[in-house]
Amino acid sequence: MYLNFWYPMALSEEVSDAPVKVKALGQYFALFRSTSGQVNCLANVCLHRGGSLAAGKQIDDCLQCPYHGWQFDGAGKCTRIPTLPADGKIPARARVDSYPVEERYGVVFAFLGDLPEAERPPILEIKEWGLEGWSIPRLVYPWEANVERVIENGLDATHTEFVHPSAGMQGSFDPAELDDAKLIAHAWGNEFLTETPRVVISHGHHGANHQWTHLDVDMGGGTRGHFNFYSFVRPIDENSVMRYLFIGRDFNTGEKQDKYISDMTLSFEKEDRPVIEDMQPVQSPVGSSGELLLPEDEVMLAYRKNLAEWRARGWRIDSKAIADDPRNTYAVPSPARRDGGTWLRKAVPVCAE
Repeated sequence: MYLNFWYPMALSEEVSDAPVKVKALGQYFALFRSTSGQVNCLANVCLHRGGSLAAGKQIDDCLQCPYHGWQFDGAGKCTRIPTLPADGKIPARARVDSYPVEERYGVVFAFLGDLPEAERPPILEIKEWGLEGWSIPRLVYPWEANVERVIENGLDATHTEFVHPSAGMQGSFDPAELDDAKLIAHAWGNEFLTETPRVVISHGHHGANHQWTHLDVDMGGGTRGHFNFYSFVRPIDENSVMRYLFIGRDFNTGEKQDKYISDMTLSFEKEDRPVIEDMQPVQSPVGSSGELLLPEDEVMLAYRKNLAEWRARGWRIDSKAIADDPRNTYAVPSPARRDGGTWLRKAVPVCAE
């Protein structure tokens, strides 16, 4: 699991008039919507006695801890300690981490890391969002698998024939189609492009946890249809994720077809799930170690190289170190930590380069 990327935390409609507790990167967060409509994301653990802020009450634009009533605003600053005298001063360390939030595509995204705004990777763009002539239904579901395995499954161009019999593609794969496949580097990821007269397929990843698949298909009669999938994955911990999947198309649009497409996609998900959840090792190997990779796996190897680069930057969370220290509570570092000052909670440990 990696710091410094945008993670889908909840659907927008799930954050309304009560705080919401969400687990991501092995830590808990509290989401709440201010009176102005802005969603805030705080580290969930109150720094006084460890109460869950998401289990408390929203008082105007603050969360009140259910244990002793301490209140924290959307910036994570403690604004009230009930036991202090009227002239008492709230300690400077009385603050919890607060994370940048953006709402897009009906999803609340939080940037879980401390990079300054100018250095943050953007959220993967759904270019068709809101365009006339497109239908884009959405699915949200969990998998008991590591985020790296889930993203790599979306990058895998050749498993369909064997994992998805309902797709009706048995015996249709031609190895020659990979002869002219191209690996294209992007600012925050890579794309694997395969072009044939009948179909153009683009698989790619954006950052550690966003992935897309675009299909440009010959529909016959001189027309082409487009199927564009966008996947945003939140690692709950090292062994489970929540996946937000958008399924865009520019043909057979409408609500009735949306249900058909969603049901079909869920049938594919049910075929993928047992295979991915049963893979060993649980996390993807480093580079090509332990796996006999072929040319069609080039984009997955490129993804692993990106992960290695981000680990070298100190972005890979050391989950084992956290598990070995059950008496301490850690926090994902927020951008405010770069401004200095002292913080009660230690930042999550990261893996050595």
